[in-house]
Amino acid sequence: MRRARLAMLMVATMVFAGCLGANTAEWGSNGIDVDFSSSEASITTNLGDGELSFENLSPIGCNVGEEIYPSKNASDRIKFSGFLSASMLYESHDPIDGTKGMDNAVTAAVAIQAMSKADAGNVKDGEGARIDIKQWNVPLMPETRAGTVDLDEIDQDTESDWYILGLIPTTENLNDGFKALTEWHKPITVHGYLISPTLVNGSTFASGQTAGYYKSGNASYSHTLGNECELNVGINNLQSVYVLVDEIELNGEVISASGNSDDEWKNGDMPFLGRAGFILFFLIVGIGGAVGMFILSQMIVRQGAKETMKILLGDEGLAKIKKVAADLRRDKKSGNISPTERKRQQDKQDREEKKQRKPPGKSKADTGPLAGFDLDSALSSKSDDDGPQDFGSKSSSVVVSQEAIKLEQQAMDRAPAVQNETWTPPTSTRASSPVSNVVSSEPARKKTEHFTGSVRKESPAPKAKAPVKKRRAAKKRKAVMPDQSHVEPEPQYEEKAHQEAFEEDEDFSDFSL
Repeated sequence: MRRARLAMLMVATMVFAGCLGANTAEWGSNGIDVDFSSSEASITTNLGDGELSFENLSPIGCNVGEEIYPSKNASDRIKFSGFLSASMLYESHDPIDGTKGMDNAVTAAVAIQAMSKADAGNVKDGEGARIDIKQWNVPLMPETRAGTVDLDEIDQDTESDWYILGLIPTTENLNDGFKALTEWHKPITVHGYLISPTLVNGSTFASGQTAGYYKSGNASYSHTLGNECELNVGINNLQSVYVLVDEIELNGEVISASGNSDDEWKNGDMPFLGRAGFILFFLIVGIGGAVGMFILSQMIVRQGAKETMKILLGDEGLAKIKKVAADLRRDKKSGNISPTERKRQQDKQDREEKKQRKPPGKSKADTGPLAGFDLDSALSSKSDDDGPQDFGSKSSSVVVSQEAIKLEQQAMDRAPAVQNETWTPPTSTRASSPVSNVVSSEPARKKTEHFTGSVRKESPAPKAKAPVKKRRAAKKRKAVMPDQSHVEPEPQYEEKAHQEAFEEDEDFSDFSL
């Protein structure tokens, strides 16, 4: 809610200061450009469909002498005084809406109830004519709805007189000053010149358009001037003309051609204070007041906190806190720093050193045995020698690697030569002690597991007089067949050897004899 109020305040301030407002037509080559003097005028406009130029125009002013009448090369300007009831600003014109000819040079149109300057100043707020505009595309032909006055219905029976003026600026300052016309229901006086339907050299105006131009002669529709050079409305109670504007007086302010009037109107100007005074007032009162209120609120909060601390801690506790604070200030002045500050400085120094320290490069000696190993290339390789091989059927989960095969081959090569000799059973159980020692000392071997497990358990270093493995002896027996006439089946001799060995032990272990 506070943000919404602040936004509304800022927008209102910008409007009051003139930062926001209605736009007028651009001045220059992309908009309208007027070269004006009281004797001749030229207009170039890009507000319509393409560029239009009006050269050698003849301004009609007020000739003051024994008689006051409108004429070319006049010495004074024509006045249009009254009460501003409605207005319209134009940034461009569209021919589809009915604009043509000089309409494309008009940048503002006004509806003024004709009266003297004094009478317009006496109109009270709310008592002036109210006009409800429906559409105002053609500068001299506004379309209005029911209001206190309907401009479409003005005729000889209307009780009030009206000016419908298509304003053409003669300078850039006047073109920008038309923004002041958006504020209705004010006294206004327009000083300017009518446009003659004939050019300076007397030839007829090229477009052939006569509506809105000066009408000479003594007819009822002819333009005449009053004693103060004001344009008379006529019997139809309505005058619709183009005006080359030279000055505007609006509610005590002036919009001049040069912009150097003492009472010059400025966009966003404020009564009494002025535009600069209002901006300064806003900065001092608005921003300064906000800062002052913030400081005051902080003081109130701190005072409340002190009172609460005094209640909770008491006078003795406050005195101790003050003493600690004073000691900290004294230590800080003397150069001592608190542990927290010291830790913060040390952390900062460590971070700086870490940034400056470069990571050491890795040498070849530190890379280890896997320095040249590439896991991606090893996994992606499809060579038969590198990967593990299946052992057994396809459903078996046991595999043998190439390293296991190599280790087994090395173990076989390093085996002692005694393994190659054929084992012969002893003729007597006590004849050969080495055989009995081998038989008695070797524990009964369990069922041989898979050879890969045996390979892993074997020591790579060769041993002297290694015991003969049953499996390899079986393989050798298959290779060299012994003479069956001298050798009996192997299981029988093994059983006898075991039995005799046990009997011998029993004989020597019986000390009772």
